[in-house]
Amino acid sequence: MTTSWTETATEICSDGLRHLGVLRVGGTPRSSDFSNALRALDSVLKELPTFGYSWPKLSSEAAFTWASGQTIALPADFLAFPEIWITSSGNKTRLTELTHAQWVANPGRSLATGAPTHFYVSPDKYVWLYPTPTTAPTLTLQYQKIIDDSAAASSPDVPQYWINPLGYGVADQLSLTYSATQDVRIEIAQRWAAKRERALEFSISSGPISFSVDD
Repeated sequence: MTTSWTETATEICSDGLRHLGVLRVGGTPRSSDFSNALRALDSVLKELPTFGYSWPKLSSEAAFTWASGQTIALPADFLAFPEIWITSSGNKTRLTELTHAQWVANPGRSLATGAPTHFYVSPDKYVWLYPTPTTAPTLTLQYQKIIDDSAAASSPDVPQYWINPLGYGVADQLSLTYSATQDVRIEIAQRWAAKRERALEFSISSGPISFSVDD
């Protein structure tokens, strides 16, 4: 018995082209069709967070090196949800993230110096520390990573239950490109929406939620 079934990007793209009737069963996609489908697969994967999906691609907690000034560039694969800690005298403390409104509401933010207690993430993927360090702090960073771009011979880095829906996502993305009939477009769109929603629901933790109130 095995439990490792998956599909490569090529197989998922072929599924999508078959759903559209562009590729016959057992056939091999033409180079141009495969290129379109692979681009569609990446479009689908990169758009999933807008539907509420958070990738299970948590980075390791690693050193976040400060050189000078107030800013540190984030890694190229940064998606969202940064957690930054500072260690001083053996004590590890989490820095507090500031919203854009909170950041711009402090006109003296560039003047204060000292051990950082807060940070702000700018749209161009820089972390702004507050106060500005004068000596190198010991910082570590953990974050949600961007999903890898698709590679033909590799499987997308998503849980197994996403593999089957992705073929319908590719077909839905390409249905206008290949001038699918309205009934085919509707059927594919409905199947993709239903499968996506089930996968999204399953992605949400079902663990107990507890609340507490401080006295």
